Amino acid sequence: MPKITYEKVTKNKDASFTVIDYYNPFFAAPLHIHPEYELILFEEGTGTMFVGNFSKPLEQGDMLLVGPNLTHLWLSSECYYKPSTTLLSHSVYCQFDDAILPDYQNQIAEIKPIHHLLHESSKGLLFRGDKLKEAQEKFRQLIHQTGFEKWMNFCILLYKLADEVDYICLNSEEYVSGISKQNDPCIKNIHQYLMQHYQHNISLSDIADLVHMNPSSVCRYYKANTGRSIFDYLAEIRISYATKLLQNRHISICEIAYDCGYNSISHFNHQFKKITGCSPKEYLKKIFLL
Repeated sequence: MPKITYEKVTKNKDASFTVIDYYNPFFAAPLHIHPEYELILFEEGTGTMFVGNFSKPLEQGDMLLVGPNLTHLWLSSECYYKPSTTLLSHSVYCQFDDAILPDYQNQIAEIKPIHHLLHESSKGLLFRGDKLKEAQEKFRQLIHQTGFEKWMNFCILLYKLADEVDYICLNSEEYVSGISKQNDPCIKNIHQYLMQHYQHNISLSDIADLVHMNPSSVCRYYKANTGRSIFDYLAEIRISYATKLLQNRHISICEIAYDCGYNSISHFNHQFKKITGCSPKEYLKKIFLL
């Protein structure tokens, strides 16, 4: 089974969410998770989608909502990875968290359908039916909107997806129950701390103090609930951020390593290859098809 990596979602300080109009020869992200919801519309490209235990061929017009910490991968067909290709992959996507709605959302009758939709997204949702095209067009329009208008229209879109558009759940309750452990308050506090401080030195004592445990106890507790070590998770956050910085050719690999919290370029290179399967230089060649 491919290694699951953590994606560090970059957030805009001036907006609660961002809608990305994505163009690339191929869909580049590996099998990954993130604590945000992801709404995605596939406009162009072929391949296979993997959401939890579910998979199916990618088709133009596929629109999905993936819940927090649900593994997913959009794998382009082999022909898209050839250096000489003129093929294009195109999607519109948005990653957002619960902060997009009021804390008391489940107490507001008018938005209960949205609350239910977000709850159901823990299984992965594939939208379909006669009303889907209208929802797709509203999603595309968000690319060019800003401010309150954009937020309001996104809430309207979520309501339409919840109340008017048909959808199917891609995974079972049994499968999702294993993911819910990562929503444990202690685990969430650790994840939040790591995401806020990953660019700095982090010690096990810092994390233990945060959750009022001794170091050995917090290690055992974290691994029992997530199946990995705390520092494996931290490395995935850092390397996820590094893959985004590598898309800027004006930043050197050495600068990226230090900006991601590494004091040693050799340690950075080792961690990068362990998580992505290639060195930073090899990754650059894949991105820019050199």
